[in-house]
Amino acid sequence: MTQTLSQFFVDIFNGNVLLATFLLSLIPVFELKGAIPFGMSIPFWGENALSSWSALGIAFLGSTLVMPFIVIIFRPIIRKLDNYKFFHNIIKFFTDDIRNTSSFIKAHKKTGSVKNIIIKMLYVLLFVAFPVPLTGVWSGTCFAVLLGLDFWQICISVILGNFICGLIVTFVCVIFPNSTNIILYVFFALFIIMIIIKFIIHFIRKRKQKNCDKEKIAEEKIIEDK
Repeated sequence: MTQTLSQFFVDIFNGNVLLATFLLSLIPVFELKGAIPFGMSIPFWGENALSSWSALGIAFLGSTLVMPFIVIIFRPIIRKLDNYKFFHNIIKFFTDDIRNTSSFIKAHKKTGSVKNIIIKMLYVLLFVAFPVPLTGVWSGTCFAVLLGLDFWQICISVILGNFICGLIVTFVCVIFPNSTNIILYVFFALFIIMIIIKFIIHFIRKRKQKNCDKEKIAEEKIIEDK
């Protein structure tokens, strides 16, 4: 399987591992966490595999470049797509956790205070720095926007978090240099597991909401009858 994938990537990018790593780091979910082991993978690239610092540098650059665009277009696009039922359900599925967390934090923190702004930035930094799928620059930036942080506050927290995440992933790849392809497969497996868990949680929440709505309608009907 590794040999087939290796040939596939070599054919597509003509052996240009720098370009391949950079482009992968731009993609949601993969980002820097997937791009670093991909670029360093000797089984994929052979002698053309990137060094640890090269992989970190190019993956960090690519994954960070998308952040300002997300800050600018996130709210307008979400508002526009929310008007369509199909897109509304997709958006709701992927942003429910982020919206709930940001709403909880905003409800328990006074806005405007320097201390509380720093705490919000720290939340974002830790969220982005955690090296697992579904946390990263894309989701972390959306999280920061929903928290109400300013552009430069978002930039600082997301960039620092992304760099810390990159250091962690690079460190793991350096310790296990011949297992970078396995690390990449583990990353994909974690992504699938987390999506399945998210589906289950989403289904349970939807079921509970329906039950609550039914109970509410039943209560209103009883009150009307009285």
